[in-house]
Amino acid sequence: MQARNTPLLLALTLGLALGAWPAARALAQEPSAPPAPSDPPSRVGRLSDVEGSVSLQPAGVTQWSAAPINQPLTPGDALWSDAGSRAELDFGSATIRLDQNSSLSLSDLTDQSVQLQLSSGSADVIVRNLDRAEVVEIDGPEAAAALLQPGEYRFSVDSSGTTSIAIRSGRAQMGLDGAPDMGLATGQRGVFGPNGSYAIVPVAAPDDFDRWCQQREAAWLNAEAASQYVSSDVVGYEDLSQYGEWQAQPDYGQTWFPGQVADDWAPYSDGNWVWVAAWGWTWVDRAAWGFAPFHYGRWVYIARRWGWVPGPANRHAVYAPALVAWVGGPVGGAALSLGGGAAIGWLALAPGEVYIPGYSVSARYLEALNLSNTSRLGANTISAVSGNPASQNRYVNREAPHALTVIPQTAFVGALSVRRSRVAAPGELASAIPTVRVPAIAPERSSVLGPIALSRVAHPPPGLLNRSPIRRREPPAGPPAFELQRAAINANGGLPVSPAQWPGIRATAIVTHGVALSTPAPSDRRAIPERSARFQPPSRAQSPNVFLRRDQELQQQQQRAEPQASAPQSPRAAPSLAQPSEPGANTLPAPRAVPASSAGPPQPQGQSKRAAEVSHSSSAQHPP
Repeated sequence: MQARNTPLLLALTLGLALGAWPAARALAQEPSAPPAPSDPPSRVGRLSDVEGSVSLQPAGVTQWSAAPINQPLTPGDALWSDAGSRAELDFGSATIRLDQNSSLSLSDLTDQSVQLQLSSGSADVIVRNLDRAEVVEIDGPEAAAALLQPGEYRFSVDSSGTTSIAIRSGRAQMGLDGAPDMGLATGQRGVFGPNGSYAIVPVAAPDDFDRWCQQREAAWLNAEAASQYVSSDVVGYEDLSQYGEWQAQPDYGQTWFPGQVADDWAPYSDGNWVWVAAWGWTWVDRAAWGFAPFHYGRWVYIARRWGWVPGPANRHAVYAPALVAWVGGPVGGAALSLGGGAAIGWLALAPGEVYIPGYSVSARYLEALNLSNTSRLGANTISAVSGNPASQNRYVNREAPHALTVIPQTAFVGALSVRRSRVAAPGELASAIPTVRVPAIAPERSSVLGPIALSRVAHPPPGLLNRSPIRRREPPAGPPAFELQRAAINANGGLPVSPAQWPGIRATAIVTHGVALSTPAPSDRRAIPERSARFQPPSRAQSPNVFLRRDQELQQQQQRAEPQASAPQSPRAAPSLAQPSEPGANTLPAPRAVPASSAGPPQPQGQSKRAAEVSHSSSAQHPP
């Protein structure tokens, strides 16, 4: 039976009518006590490949901008791949590839869930690893799919909203509108229409999009050599072997050196800064390999070149928006100016230096954030620097040539190219001591949208984003509209506000303005009625044992891989996509049920480090 959610504005309006007005009015007039720290998840998504015209609508704004490679993706973001265009998204445990004319929104992302909404087009989903209790859900206008095993799935939505999913390998549980759940297994394709109508047909023969996905997957498999040096939770590590070399260093162990960079190149010098809700100022690098080395690990200058030192391979890697120390800005230790305008500078942190984020985190999260990205730290040092950031007053890379990058603050806030905006460091920087504290620089709308596109920015046709999806579970609300966040950010000293404050921001806006401004979302969301506990929203990423549990899993993974380490390895080919032809795929046949015997578990596939971790236990974690 179809269930619909009551819109937020109506619910709050009824609450006011029933006597909630005094409390709401007090909220608007007096600042409430700050909420307890709400740890963010330890991962984000990454836009890992862009071909053609791909557009991004960041969470909290209504405008579209050109989607840059290496853009971090968080809940509330939406992507559109225009005609003749394709895109690839990397979430660590899963890779999503978009065909042309596809509209995809990120509904939820935590350490234990990935929830996406496909409103049109096609998406190829590779699930590499399912952590304990992890849920990968794809929602469409007529069906929602919970992907239960590692494998490959193709999800499609046509112009009428008819939703289909093809299981090339793996197993999925489908939620429908007005019909019982059903299971799909390898070799089956479900086609779902209005009012719970459906048909089960064979998987179609591969098309051009499938072949493109196969080529991308083959490149990913052959680039996995770096996994022996890096935690498999590091998003983007697969690019490193292609664009640089690994060398053992006496003081740092395996270190990666980028190839084909200019002599005066330094980390965090060729890209731009953007503002991402909940994370704040975030670095977006221009290099094809420029995600993992700028959000994990540390940099060091060795023998006249820069090298990236990853964190321990057996620890759960925790994402950071930018691992740098700052000079200048409102709290940078020195008020820098360039011709009357403010300036801001930064340099990469070195191994053993503590990173302190600008967003609120618990002591346990801060410890995991640092220990997972450098092996030269202890819990006591992290705690000491957290209590007194000025106690960390020596930064190794400060002495390296070209390490310090300085740009005007207007270029920083405007998300302009750092390479084009870079200026010589003012003289007063000679004695300025960097600080790990993030500068309290408030963002503008341009900070969220990113660089201004020089050509037309495509966006989906009207109405696609407002298609009402079927959902197995309702995701948490995304960030409020950026205009509403700005006041809270300014009140927070130019630093990001915690997601725990977002409901209060919305409530204040309703009382003050009489409207609920929030991230654009469908006003009519259909949800599947209550399911078993296996399909309910998992606990948030900050459960007491999430870091320790993942560390233990990675250690076991390394132990299993050690016996094979000495064996010669040859390049691995992506699995063949040859499948039976699909007669009559463009029509919706008469409904028929899936035989119970057809939902048997598929055979394990692939030899990747992530997939191998789950192949022996997926059936135990996700019983039929």
